[in-house]
Amino acid sequence: MIYQFKIVSQESLHFQLEVALDAKHSFFDFHTIIQKSVGFESHQLASFFVSDKRRKKLVEISMLDLGINGAAFFVMQKTKLSDLLNSQGQQLIYTYDFLNDRSFFIELTGIVMERNLIEPFVTLKQGDAPVQVLGEEILIDEQEDLMQEEVYMDFGELDDYIELYGEMDDF
Repeated sequence: MIYQFKIVSQESLHFQLEVALDAKHSFFDFHTIIQKSVGFESHQLASFFVSDKRRKKLVEISMLDLGINGAAFFVMQKTKLSDLLNSQGQQLIYTYDFLNDRSFFIELTGIVMERNLIEPFVTLKQGDAPVQVLGEEILIDEQEDLMQEEVYMDFGELDDYIELYGEMDDF
């Protein structure tokens, strides 16, 4: 059984990603295909949430096994898509930046019953995805500013100064 998903972002209105996965694939496989297709670094924490139509988070599927005793808890590596998803139109939230509460919104757009996939794959990618962590673009701008300041701060060698203007007097 093949699940087809549409992924969008509130931050990048022209961004759209569509992926196809087999029902036997894990949520970690889903996480990996998203990370690779949008160019995110894999060391950042992320979670999926099954949500209702109003995007209220109902069930979390986490990267980490938090060891919560007695509660319904799901880990990406151990949870298959078919364990939690069974009908077209189901909604998911993929949170990739917990500090700033930034997420992708995912909809299960189609289920193809009589086929199977070996590997997940991207069927459509449009627009640019938002940056993974806010502040990365600020750091790049700061580095460029520092490089420009270094150019202006380069006054040459002290020997050149002495040669042109003589020794400096101590006050």
